[in-house]
Amino acid sequence: MSVQRSQSSIKPGQTAGYVVQVSTKNGTAADVSVALTAQPTSQKPAFTSGCAKDDGTASCHLSSVTTKATSLNAQIPVASKAASVSSVKLTATASVITTTKWTPPAAAETTTVAAAAAKSSGSPSPSPDQHTVVLPLGPIPALNGEASLLIGAGNAANLFPTIGPAHDASPSPTATVTQPAKQDSSGPVAEASPVSLGTPVFTAQVAGLIVLGVAIMLTVTRLSVRRRSKPRS
Repeated sequence: MSVQRSQSSIKPGQTAGYVVQVSTKNGTAADVSVALTAQPTSQKPAFTSGCAKDDGTASCHLSSVTTKATSLNAQIPVASKAASVSSVKLTATASVITTTKWTPPAAAETTTVAAAAAKSSGSPSPSPDQHTVVLPLGPIPALNGEASLLIGAGNAANLFPTIGPAHDASPSPTATVTQPAKQDSSGPVAEASPVSLGTPVFTAQVAGLIVLGVAIMLTVTRLSVRRRSKPRS
């Protein structure tokens, strides 16, 4: 007689499984009965397979047992509310009808019942919304002024000759241009200067570059003519 457990530990609400094997040493034994008991007694063992019509009960009747082991499956269900049960022990006892005085063979195996994990009593972890400071989005600082300070853009108009209005026009030195003059659709005025006070700085700079280039060209030409006309010594 032997009993083997299917698992070493279970949890409340699960079932402890066992394999019961019965065999003889010499010859064959007839009308063999195998009874199951459990510790604690509040737990009810039962055969699950191998006993034919006796499956589901705690007693199995075998017509004969030989030297070849007969395997029987058994179990002990543990209720989920059985919090006080720390382990279950299955005992299988075999008996035969005989007039000879003898001790019935028995075997037992114990399975541990692990306690369910206790719920944590600590304070729950704060949600992402707690202990989080949300700063309002402030105004975006103007970068134009800072950029001008870093870049240090200047006016290159002082590098070129001053281009003023025509001689006929005599604007007051303190006069400021408040509104650009409306353009006449009839065509450009013949006596108007090519560059006026309302001309953009970029256009004035281009005109100054053109004038400077013409002046350099005339100077170089004049020097070349003087060198050619100088008599040889």
